[in-house]
Amino acid sequence: MIARYQAMACQTIVRPITEDVADRKAGRAIIRDNLDAAISLMWKGLGNNLGAVKLVTFPEMFLTLAPVGWRNRASSDWLDVACMEIPGPEIQPLLDAAKEAGVFIAANAYEFDPKWPARYFNCSFLVDPTGEVILKYRRTHSPITPSPHDFLDEYIAECGADSLFPVADTELGRIAMFPCMEVVFPEVARMYALQGAELLINPTNDSPDFPGWVACKQARAMENNCYLISTNAGGWVSKRGLLESTNAGGTIMIDYMGTIFQEHKLPGESMKARGLIDIEQLRAHRHSPSALNFMAQLRTELYTGYTKTITPPNCFKDPMHDHAELRKLYKEVMERMTEDGTFPKPAHD
Repeated sequence: MIARYQAMACQTIVRPITEDVADRKAGRAIIRDNLDAAISLMWKGLGNNLGAVKLVTFPEMFLTLAPVGWRNRASSDWLDVACMEIPGPEIQPLLDAAKEAGVFIAANAYEFDPKWPARYFNCSFLVDPTGEVILKYRRTHSPITPSPHDFLDEYIAECGADSLFPVADTELGRIAMFPCMEVVFPEVARMYALQGAELLINPTNDSPDFPGWVACKQARAMENNCYLISTNAGGWVSKRGLLESTNAGGTIMIDYMGTIFQEHKLPGESMKARGLIDIEQLRAHRHSPSALNFMAQLRTELYTGYTKTITPPNCFKDPMHDHAELRKLYKEVMERMTEDGTFPKPAHD
């Protein structure tokens, strides 16, 4: 039996690693500054309730922000300046904090893996109360950054197919993670649900004023009968010291019926989004005859004949150098889909 527990979502403000950050040393200083602020916020949130909260979550890219402004520097520079090993020295203070507080911590950062020295990954990871990283999910769908899908055959040969969509069986239930925009790809959450995932953690950096984002989050929770925690950034600080970005605020917790039961709408730092997770109640629902028990009604064999390759795997056996290569690939995909009659071209661009 899994006792009910509190989860706390920490909405942080990020000092970004911008294109003018000179070198690795300067990048590491920014990473440490962001991490210290995040851990400090966590301790404030735990406060006198230390022991009640068992899970702490942080936003996507909470140590660096994204390389979207890197127009004049190569991806190899980003890899050197902003990416880190997970686990590794840069995130060791986070692992130590998990152990000291006796909590699970879910977070997201740009990862460097020595196995592939010319690549980096958007990595969502889960730390247990002993300070061990027990789950790593490397983002597979992205409009700007690399993916294991880029060199899928080599990746599976090295890490195994099970590494693509990992689920951690923990004392808090079965937990899976995926970041940001991947919430709009229902296949990702369904892959986890089919492995028994009960809590989906979505570290994100999105626009909460865009209704589609919120609708997708609720849909992923309801259709898979999972809890979902989506922790958004609080914003980022510009050189002028101002809080910027529309990707700020709107951190939410959703139950397995798709209901938002906890929310922090405003931008800025916050640890106010906290709520009760009841895994046993979820399990009871999954074993009920309710018409809203959707997992019991899946007919997966009906869909296999309709699958087709859209974006082909192994397109970047040699690592991509910049975002333009991805945009070129997506353009080629749509041209092919037009040629085979799937997606007719519009009359006007």
